[in-house]
Amino acid sequence: MDPFTHALTSYALERAGLRRVSRFALPILLVAGVAADLDLLSQFVGANAYFRYHYAVLHSLLGSAILVVVVAGAFCIFGRGAKRPPLRFSRVIILCLIAAALHVLLDYFGAEGVQLLWPFHIHWFSLDWLPELDPWIIALLLIGSLVPALFHLITEEISSRKHKRGASTGAIVALALMAAYIAGRAVLHHSAIQTLLEHDYHGAAPLVAGAFPDSDSPLVWHGVIDTTNTIEVVDVPVGIAGSFNPPFNPPFNPMSSLTHFKPPSSPELDAARRAPLAAEFLRYARFPLANLQTISGGSIVALRDWRFAEDSPSSANLTVVIQLDNAQHLQDEHLEFPPPSPPK
Repeated sequence: MDPFTHALTSYALERAGLRRVSRFALPILLVAGVAADLDLLSQFVGANAYFRYHYAVLHSLLGSAILVVVVAGAFCIFGRGAKRPPLRFSRVIILCLIAAALHVLLDYFGAEGVQLLWPFHIHWFSLDWLPELDPWIIALLLIGSLVPALFHLITEEISSRKHKRGASTGAIVALALMAAYIAGRAVLHHSAIQTLLEHDYHGAAPLVAGAFPDSDSPLVWHGVIDTTNTIEVVDVPVGIAGSFNPPFNPPFNPMSSLTHFKPPSSPELDAARRAPLAAEFLRYARFPLANLQTISGGSIVALRDWRFAEDSPSSANLTVVIQLDNAQHLQDEHLEFPPPSPPK
């Protein structure tokens, strides 16, 4: 998920009662709850670095543990003051652990996932429930945490009296509604998968299906189906959206899927898949599809993952490009970010 949502979640945790654990609870939770996204800065180094290190270095179990200890230690060292007692390391590390663990958990709920076992084993873990930026979660956290805090400040200003800061009911309710919303998305995701597997697509039976949260609405999912010879892409309305008839919401129509044919086997494709970067990418991709282009002196094979919409501007929508000579020897391999979206 995006850093802003992680920061809002940390703020809600502080207002929900964790402020009592330490006098620096808010900055501790904010830093520990957002710091893992520092590995996303690898995109400024290039697509290859981003591919290898994003959602890995600081999102893995090892990286998260190191991050928790470093952040807790830093606050205990720099939080010392002549007139204040030192921060208790045990309390600070509990706050860091809660914030960091919730950060990784929320990203695990997303479509891209996290590399929990990095660097010992390269494997992506994801549940495909949440989009990268979910406006519903942001709205819940803003209304439940910031609005009551604003009213509290106004009340203090009017009465000229400071009230004891306790747990905020609004923040507790916001976090509970957020958990319920995520659980609801999990149910709708399962429904979308079942819908995709129950149909044929232009006469082809599904082998594997995936439903991804590209839409802001939890009632519409980006469906991808792997058949023997094709990759099919189709929107999947579920829940209330799937029950309505036109003109409100068209029912699910498997024949409206966009068909992308798998290229026939060839020496060029076999050689491209053996390239080191392609092998790494195929562990990352969920619905990979190759495009073979013959050029003077060889060929170029481009691999992309149809888990992401073709026009998705997300940095995760990567394409690996393999260049071969006429003897199928590797000449070059690199990753490319998606092109920028055209201005509207």
